[in-house]
Amino acid sequence: MAFVISFWVALAVLLLAAGMLRIVRKEQHRTTKLFNIGLQLNATIKRKDLLGIIMETASREMSAEGSSIILVDQKTGELYFEVATGDKTDEVKEIRLKAGEGIAGWVAGSGQSVLIADAANDSRWSNKVALKVKIPTRNMLCVPVRSGGKTLGVLQVINKRGRSAFNKLDLRLLEMIASPTAIALENMLLYEALEQSIENLRVTTAAKERMESELKIARDIQMSFLPGESLRSGKADLHARLIPAREVGGDFYHFMEIGEDKLLICLGDVSDKGMPAALFMSGLMIWIRAKATTGLSPAAILMAINREISTEESTMFATIFLAILDTRTGAITYCDGGHCTPLILSAGGVRELETTKHLPVGIFGDLRYEDNEDTLAEGETLLLYTDGITEAENGRGEWFSMERLREELGFHASRSPIELTESLVNAVARFAEKHPQSDDIAIMALQYAGS
Repeated sequence: MAFVISFWVALAVLLLAAGMLRIVRKEQHRTTKLFNIGLQLNATIKRKDLLGIIMETASREMSAEGSSIILVDQKTGELYFEVATGDKTDEVKEIRLKAGEGIAGWVAGSGQSVLIADAANDSRWSNKVALKVKIPTRNMLCVPVRSGGKTLGVLQVINKRGRSAFNKLDLRLLEMIASPTAIALENMLLYEALEQSIENLRVTTAAKERMESELKIARDIQMSFLPGESLRSGKADLHARLIPAREVGGDFYHFMEIGEDKLLICLGDVSDKGMPAALFMSGLMIWIRAKATTGLSPAAILMAINREISTEESTMFATIFLAILDTRTGAITYCDGGHCTPLILSAGGVRELETTKHLPVGIFGDLRYEDNEDTLAEGETLLLYTDGITEAENGRGEWFSMERLREELGFHASRSPIELTESLVNAVARFAEKHPQSDDIAIMALQYAGS
């Protein structure tokens, strides 16, 4: 009798283990699929290419006969079909829905997803699209695409292939796809807003010749792309400063938390000065933000950006140092795109971070970049800077120089990032003796507190 009971207990345990294994494998498969979808959606921020990728991805993953991305006009609240899969794309693009009109309008207004087995008999149904394209809609899924509390649009798929209809698992998957879609759309809209700002600025300059006003607008645009000046993330404390030589400039810095316990930092210098450099720098900032969310390493991020901006028409390039810090352990992975070698400050003095030098981004599109690795010890500070510091001049034509930089840092190695940064800015100002600043200055100090 005991043997029989043991046999059935063992069998139950084996069946339970097999079920758990299937669940784990299914979850692993879903995670991998969503990661790959995220990579695809962050491959570009150009409207036509991005929206095409979104539609192809939604149709493929949902086994749907058609799909569409319906964007919200932020000025009027109307919904419009930017692109749709199928043979009637041009006809669909002519349709605009009023706020709240149809199922898509209801989803955009309520922020809730819907699964509809019989679309034509749904009280929210609008036949405006069906009459235009003459394609019957049997069943459909519709989910909101939201970012930062704002609805950017609606992702919709119609008519599941085969005899079955969409189910709740399909709806959940489409909602998951909508999350990276929102990030990709937001980056696209930011990039388009930048391009529109540039175009508006050019028109204003040509038509009214109000340079001072326009430069102020350009400075506001440029500064709006910076993430701020200070950040505490895990065991890391950061402070940065940007001081353009003119109203606008080409030096830049960026920092952002990417997932749990990971902090991306970068600092760079565009080859030109003034307005052209500021516009080029703003574009770089958007590319960095877009690529940073894809799980790429620093070298892979720089290679991806370099491929996008290296064109035959481009006359500008930028040096960039980009790194990702593990804020728990101090481990740092980084790539040097021809930038000033960073310095490490500790109680023992000042040393250079060992890097592999590469060409700046924007010169040759097929360049390969490599990562380096190091670990910040407790209390150590990583200092990034541009040559606007070492090449700052005084009235006698002397440079501030690397020697003076090391000496100044030696006096303040144990200070907080904000104290260190401000003392360095003041030291350069004292040295210049009111001599006009000839180059932009950017500084970032990142201190690892450790335990």
